[in-house]
Amino acid sequence: MVHDRKNILLIVPHMPAFDSCVPLMIHLHKRGKVDVKIIINHRLIKIDPRIKQILEASGVTYVVKSLLQIEIFSWLQIARSDFILTHSDPIAYGGKFRPRDTFIKRLKKNVVFIQHGMVQQGLQTKGELRDVWDYYSQTLLIWADLPNTATEFLAPGVADRLHVTGITKTNLLGTWPNQDRLAAELSKFSRRVLICHNFGFEAERYSDHMFEKALSVWAAAAQSRPDIAFILRSHRGKRRNNIEQKIAKVCIDCPNIIRSERYFGIMAMATINDVMALADCVISHPSTTILDAVYEGKPVAVMNSFQPMFECLPNVDNLDDFTKFIEDDTVREPSITLRKIYGNVSDNLDKASNIIEQQMNKTRI
Repeated sequence: MVHDRKNILLIVPHMPAFDSCVPLMIHLHKRGKVDVKIIINHRLIKIDPRIKQILEASGVTYVVKSLLQIEIFSWLQIARSDFILTHSDPIAYGGKFRPRDTFIKRLKKNVVFIQHGMVQQGLQTKGELRDVWDYYSQTLLIWADLPNTATEFLAPGVADRLHVTGITKTNLLGTWPNQDRLAAELSKFSRRVLICHNFGFEAERYSDHMFEKALSVWAAAAQSRPDIAFILRSHRGKRRNNIEQKIAKVCIDCPNIIRSERYFGIMAMATINDVMALADCVISHPSTTILDAVYEGKPVAVMNSFQPMFECLPNVDNLDDFTKFIEDDTVREPSITLRKIYGNVSDNLDKASNIIEQQMNKTRI
C-alpha cells in the first residue's frame, strides 16, 4: 500500500521563531523525506527583505500572512498538517493570546518542540512562572543534557520525550544592507567590544546593584580607552526606560559607548549577528548570545554568571578582569570547550532531522 508523504508545518510569527526553527525546516526540505510548509508573518518580510531571499533560495513552500491571520485563521493549515514544529510549546510557553495553540491541542496534533535558548526557563531553570513545567509536545529536541536540577521541576514523563541534538540554531541571513555604513562609522575605533545585557528584563537574576556596578565598570573602561567602541545591546535590542535613562547619562560622558537598539540609531533593525560581525570580542549575560559568539569565532566572556556551564568562560564583573579581556584578541580554549558540548551545527541538524523523520514515520497508518 502506498502512503502519502507526511508533512510538517512551521508558523513563524517573529524573528526568534525564524532563527530557531527555519534552519531545521530547510534541512528537512533538502533531505526530501517529508514535505515542509512555512507560514510567516508579513511584517517580518517587510522589515527584513533578507528573510524572503532565504526562503526563496531554499525552495521551501511558504505563505505570508498577517499576525492576525496567523492566530485566528491558521486552524485549517494546522488541521491539514501531520506534525507541527515550534520553539514555543503550547502548554509550557502558552498563556498569551495564541489561538493557534488551542487549535493544535484540540486537533490533537503531533508537535515537535525545539530549544531556542541556551538558558531557558522550563529546561535549564525553573523560572518564576511555575513550580512544575509540563510540555504538550510529543518530541522535544534539546541542545545538551539538562542539569540534574531540571528533574525537580519537569513534569512526569517529560524526560522520556527529550532528545539531545546539539545546537541547531544558526544565522541564515546574508550581509546586513547597512553593514558598510556601520563599519565606516566604527572604523575610527581601534577595537569594538559588544556587550549584551539583560538588565531590566530578568530582574529576578540581575539586581539594580549588579546593574550599577556593571555600568561603573563600562564607564571606567570607556573613559580609560577612548579608542575602543563599546556597543551596548539589551535583550533583543529592546528598551527598558529606567535602564536606558541611566545608560544615556553615561553616554554623555563616554561618547565611545554606543547603543544598539531595535528602533533607534545607526543599528536600528540590525540582528545580533549583524552587530556581532563587526565586533572584535563579545561580553554577555548568560544567554544564547554566548553560543552565537563562539560559533562566529569571537572571543567571549560572561558577566553575572549563575550557570555551571559558563564556568569555563572568563568572568568580567570587575574592572581589572574586564580590561584584561577586552585588550586580548585571542580566541580562548573555553570556546573550544563549548563547541565540544554543543556540537557541529550541520551534524546536529542531521540528528534532529533523523529524529523528526522517525517520529513522523511512526504515525503511518
